[in-house]
Amino acid sequence: MPKSHFVSLKEQFPGPAAFARKLLRGETGQVRKTIQGQENVFEAEGAKLSGVHVDIIGDNNRIKIGSGSVLSNVHFRIRGSGHCIEFGENCRVSRGGVLWFEDRNGLLQVGSGTTMVEVHVAVTEKSKVIIGEDCMFANDIDIRTGDSHSVIDTQTGERLNFAGDVVINRHVWIAPHTVVLKGVNIGENSIIATGAVVTKSCKPGVIIGGNPARVIKTGVSWTRERIARN
Repeated sequence: MPKSHFVSLKEQFPGPAAFARKLLRGETGQVRKTIQGQENVFEAEGAKLSGVHVDIIGDNNRIKIGSGSVLSNVHFRIRGSGHCIEFGENCRVSRGGVLWFEDRNGLLQVGSGTTMVEVHVAVTEKSKVIIGEDCMFANDIDIRTGDSHSVIDTQTGERLNFAGDVVINRHVWIAPHTVVLKGVNIGENSIIATGAVVTKSCKPGVIIGGNPARVIKTGVSWTRERIARN
């Protein structure tokens, strides 16, 4: 049997033997596990998980969910080895998500206090997605570090579209139906308008929108509270 370690789920079972049997069968509470590989680690001390599916083919992958975080209907799909997924404390995925990893040594880091309604993140080719603290993502958000397939220059035979890291700095608001593509760095306090396709980086404190996205307004920030008109 593959040696995969899933720890700190803190479910209540009748005794150690029953817990061990459930752990080996992948039946620990609200986490379903389909694992092929060795030395895969899942940590979720103090987190609340519901409808989570951990689906791994590979070795030495690590998933860590911070204390106080709440994840609902999230599918961790990992193919390859050496990947790392980290959620900070008090994060929330309220409706669902797919975190899709391929190749080797991919990284997803989500900062503390970040909330997501529904998100799809695809990490390939040893790239990374870094999401800062206190970000707010609406539904139908798609973040991709690569194109999944190769585009070839017919004159040189060389590939044109290698993967690139995505960095979304702290306190960024992403509205529904938005796509963030490879190589993008979004400055802190920025707002991404509904339906945007983000292909280029932007400075802090801007609103961007459109396809491809462009700067609509500068010198802004935002708050989660609706401030009443005087």
